[in-house]
Amino acid sequence: MTIEGEKIRLVALSAEYLPSYRKWIDDPEVADFLASIGFPYSMAEERRWLERAQRSGESAAHFTIVTKGGRPIGNIALMDINYLNRNAQLGIMIGERGEWDKGYGKDAIRALLKYAFGTLGLNRVDLKLNAKNKRALACYESCGFRLEGRKKRHLFYKGEYCDELEMGILREDSDRRKSKRKA
Repeated sequence: MTIEGEKIRLVALSAEYLPSYRKWIDDPEVADFLASIGFPYSMAEERRWLERAQRSGESAAHFTIVTKGGRPIGNIALMDINYLNRNAQLGIMIGERGEWDKGYGKDAIRALLKYAFGTLGLNRVDLKLNAKNKRALACYESCGFRLEGRKKRHLFYKGEYCDELEMGILREDSDRRKSKRKA
């Protein structure tokens, strides 16, 4: 399956991209705000992650973000998909630092939200982030996510405690934003 954005395509995870996945996750600047990542990651560990992600079935939808020119630049996923309650959690990483601040993350999120709300029939997508991650916060807000909560001093980051933000977007808010962009 391929999901088309304006600047990117979301394609299935693939062993073909394993060297890129590992390079990204082993880059301290890329993985800076990924709280669950330890260094370094071996190719065997990355392969095990890929196999787990590919076996996640209906509980997750993992994709590689590829430019229209075919270059892999990151990963994005809907995780903990709950079809009964019609919600999921979003995670994204633009792994190619040279592609930061070019709108690829925003385009990937919008494409994934279209899939989540349209194809999967979800009603809500949420996410969590480190309050110090200003780049991600700006991106999520521009995609329509709203701040819904703050866990004070929940994360330990670079030697100090900091807040974790919880954000969410509803289908109707996403639909409203799409209508405004078309007008």
